[in-house]
Amino acid sequence: MTQTNKRILSGITPSGSSLHIGNYFGAVKPQLELQNTAETYYFMADLHALTTIHDKETLEKNITGVVLDYIALGLDPAKSVFFRQSDVPAHSQLMVVLGNYVMYGQMQRMHAFKDKLQKDANEESINMGLFNYPILMAADILLYKPYGVPVGEDQRQHIELTRDIAENFNKAYQTDVFPLPEPLISKEVGKVVGTDGQRKMSKSLGNTIGIFEDEAVIRKQIMSSFTDPNRKKATDPGTVEGNPVFIYHELLNDNASEVEELKTRYRAGKVGDVEVKEKLFQAHQRYFASARAKRKELESNLEVARDILADGALRAGKLATETLEEVYRTIGIRNQLNNK
Repeated sequence: MTQTNKRILSGITPSGSSLHIGNYFGAVKPQLELQNTAETYYFMADLHALTTIHDKETLEKNITGVVLDYIALGLDPAKSVFFRQSDVPAHSQLMVVLGNYVMYGQMQRMHAFKDKLQKDANEESINMGLFNYPILMAADILLYKPYGVPVGEDQRQHIELTRDIAENFNKAYQTDVFPLPEPLISKEVGKVVGTDGQRKMSKSLGNTIGIFEDEAVIRKQIMSSFTDPNRKKATDPGTVEGNPVFIYHELLNDNASEVEELKTRYRAGKVGDVEVKEKLFQAHQRYFASARAKRKELESNLEVARDILADGALRAGKLATETLEEVYRTIGIRNQLNNK
């Protein structure tokens, strides 16, 4: 068994065609920071997207959009391996094997399955892709024998299942083929509140601030942001704490003195919401200026992204194939009847 203690694996699901600042500060930024301190593998989980997306154009748009977003936001192929899940067949091949080391009862207890039942489906209408999602996720992880997998608290259960599957496999063959991955759950990064001031920022809720949309769209999103509901006019003292616009200023505004000045004036009733939001829009444009420029370059030359993903698939495929061959030898699929 070989394992690099600092190897990190992180999956990216193309659930939408573009990222918003909630995605960025809640997941993308901490994900990308790992490439400076660890051996990082990032993969676009396009096969997982099939559990909910059954439209060719939508899937292609989502995959392309999120790939370009990540590269534009700083994913560096010189520091990390970036590839598409579907470009490395070992993911699907190992899933078939691992399905034999997890029980039906365990799968029924998985959150993705239970949540779907509670929301809008009966058991008979749930597709097997969704039901088996955690097994494919386990294969995604175990192929690369990582030390850790950065996930949200809602994904902890899936990492625990991955560890159970790995332990069941190792025990069955008295081997240590699979090291047990750790769930890397950040305690510092919280959920970014949406522009409605109530719920987590989410595209499905229409309460987001984009990153790469046209300036007019982003300005409108910012200008419609919830502020202090008790403040009727600009001369009324306002509340800064918990105010979404000031939360966004803290995240985006590189001018700390300006933020403090705005807070002081807001509390004293000496600045209006429009000015505070306009300053936020300007801060947003400064913060993402280089990423927005890079994104436009990538859009006009998709060959750059194709080359990055192709190279990533080769590098990831080498490691994944080694693990799959080790598994095949362990279980007896690779034997004396094979050429090698």
